[in-house]
Amino acid sequence: MSAVRVLVVGGLSRLEAFYRDVPGALGDGPGLVVDCANEDCPSLEARALASHGLVLVLAHLSHPTAAKVRSIARRRAIPLVTSPGSSVSRVRAAIAGLWLEATNRAPPAPPGSAPRALAS
Repeated sequence: MSAVRVLVVGGLSRLEAFYRDVPGALGDGPGLVVDCANEDCPSLEARALASHGLVLVLAHLSHPTAAKVRSIARRRAIPLVTSPGSSVSRVRAAIAGLWLEATNRAPPAPPGSAPRALAS
């Protein structure tokens, strides 16, 4: 599999470098390419269609642009994750989740959690 492409739509332009700088923990599989679009632009649909997953940063995005991206994701069955805030940790977590999904890996269990027993 080639590199996994994730498009981050919205967010703060001054944090783009931090959004793209995903930790090396994801490095044992296909590479990761993070693209950012802070607003609606003529190439937004083409960039979204070329992605394996989309991250919507709702705190800094217009409603029409968010609706456009949701529509593209729904029509083309592209995984979409919504981040309510533009903090680097939230956006990176969304990117990592999409990478795990695209590479068919199970997400890690939360620290300190034990497997739940099935109710009978």
